Amino acid sequence: MRRILAAGKANWTIDAKFGDETALPKYAHGADLSKIPKVAAVPRIDISVELKKETSNAFLRQQRVNAGFLKPLPISPKVAAAHVAAGGTPAASVDWRNRWGWPWLTSPKDQLNCESCWVFSAVGVVEAQTRIEHCYWSLRSEGDVHDGLGVKCAQTGGPATAFEWMKTNGVADPGCRAYETTDTPVPPTPDRDGRTVKLADYVSLSNIQDQKNWIDMVGPISACFTCYYDWETFGFTHQTGVYSCNPSSGVAGGHCIVIVGYDDARQAWLVRNSWGAGWGMAGSPGYIWMGYGQADIDAYTKYGVAGSAVNPDPWTKRRNHSGNFIESGDGPYNRNFEVWALTPTGDAVEHYWRDGSTLAWAAAEIQGNDAGAMPTVTGTTYDRNFEMVYPTTSRRLHHRYFDQASGKWFDAPIFGPTNVNGVVGFIQGDFGAPGNFEVVTALTDGTMCHWWRNEANMAWAQSAVFGSGVAMGGATLIQRFDRGLDYVCVNNDGTMQRYFRVLNGGWSAEEKFGSGIHSSPVMIRSEFGESNETAPGNYELCVAVNGQFQHWWTGGEAAAHWTMDAAFGTNIRQVLGLIESSFGFDLELIALLNDGSIQHFWRDNVWHAGPIFGKGPVYLNIPIVTHPLEHPALAEEVK
Repeated sequence: MRRILAAGKANWTIDAKFGDETALPKYAHGADLSKIPKVAAVPRIDISVELKKETSNAFLRQQRVNAGFLKPLPISPKVAAAHVAAGGTPAASVDWRNRWGWPWLTSPKDQLNCESCWVFSAVGVVEAQTRIEHCYWSLRSEGDVHDGLGVKCAQTGGPATAFEWMKTNGVADPGCRAYETTDTPVPPTPDRDGRTVKLADYVSLSNIQDQKNWIDMVGPISACFTCYYDWETFGFTHQTGVYSCNPSSGVAGGHCIVIVGYDDARQAWLVRNSWGAGWGMAGSPGYIWMGYGQADIDAYTKYGVAGSAVNPDPWTKRRNHSGNFIESGDGPYNRNFEVWALTPTGDAVEHYWRDGSTLAWAAAEIQGNDAGAMPTVTGTTYDRNFEMVYPTTSRRLHHRYFDQASGKWFDAPIFGPTNVNGVVGFIQGDFGAPGNFEVVTALTDGTMCHWWRNEANMAWAQSAVFGSGVAMGGATLIQRFDRGLDYVCVNNDGTMQRYFRVLNGGWSAEEKFGSGIHSSPVMIRSEFGESNETAPGNYELCVAVNGQFQHWWTGGEAAAHWTMDAAFGTNIRQVLGLIESSFGFDLELIALLNDGSIQHFWRDNVWHAGPIFGKGPVYLNIPIVTHPLEHPALAEEVK
């Protein structure tokens, strides 16, 4: 290889630490370049059609405003702080590894000994676009597509084949169907439909400037090229600088990758490979700079996925919402808000929703006649069904679910203790597939209890009773990355307290924080602090105190020190729901006001008061009652 590079006057050399006898690893490829159209055979599309569409990513929106594709909105402090280039000039360089101070790409992957680069290339684009457009880490499984297509490891192909399959079937997470190289297909878990990112379409990009504009204002793209042996060596020896091919080194095969950026000063594409973290340029495992036009990379059609074409699954978003509030995949931009609250007369539950395009709120169906407190709702892997649990007027727990196939709500069992006290924590965990449902609720005797539903027989069972001196619980149940559970309650002394359950173990009382708390908190885990898909993010908690809501947070799962970030709002009676949304990592909150109004608040860098859109019960408070006069404090408030 040294002789070949010297003879060809290559602009890079092999690191001296590698001896002449150092064996080069054998890498798998997989691209059948005969199945990938040359750019001359593909008509140029008008990408402005996509660039004129709205995007949930505030930074990308500003890029499109700068280029004249969208009209400006009042710029948020977050976007202003990102120093987005002004004017209509396309960016001279883009790097999606860490753009605007946020990480957007999962850790580099390894296709191992399988000729599956074409699947990794296509799935990598969908995975990245889901993160960019919806702000969630959404690790996807190349094995889901590879096994779904029924191909063997020795079978080559092109990205369009993988994109076409995903258009029909979506792409699931690795826990649903893992990647394997044994040619023994792995069957997906039975809840695959609720664990797939859906793909509406993809585009073929045959013009280089269009490709750059797409990377700049949409996201990464799929590409294929002729792989020479010196390309393999460049990454194996961790070179710096820009790769330029030396055809005399020999053709190793056709290969597909993901282009995640470019730099006109370097005259190079930023390429993400699928040969693991042991291959790549110095200081950036899995990536290299590849010169424009090198190894036919610009001779073949590249592929992109629009932000509006990806629809995340409930499994991806399950830790980013709690209480009566979720972001569904409905609407043209797959970002509708869904809220459920008690009606003004109590007992029944009314559904409100916000259109993700017009951002207008509207009322929908009313259901039930036995609700004693606000419901806690989540989207599940059961075909993306909505599921809710609420305390009944007789202080038990009632489960109801919305069937996406029929578009109707159905009754599920009333279960649990007979002395439930207020709002409950409710999640779908990852024990089994579909994952078990987990519920934690406070009881009127000052303890708490944990119930779970075995998904094999759909039976609810009590797991444990724990705690003491508890005034009320909340929609604060979270499953940790280590598969334990965290829950925050309110004590009789007005403090909040976290309880922790180790995997398959008991509950233990942890740190206390806050003071003067007399309403139910809501807690989620956010994307803040998640440097990659394996890092736990911050806990975000909101609770009403003295007519405002307080926002608290703590870092990762090492919850010990809580910080109150802000107090905001007026006449706040109770926080009902909290999510981190697709809108640029914004926190979104639903609150009940003292007069029974329901109001939306949101935070980019600071909190903002949004619209009042509904009406709940005036007398609602956390100790649940069938009538306000049954509780002396509430009777005084009603007067």
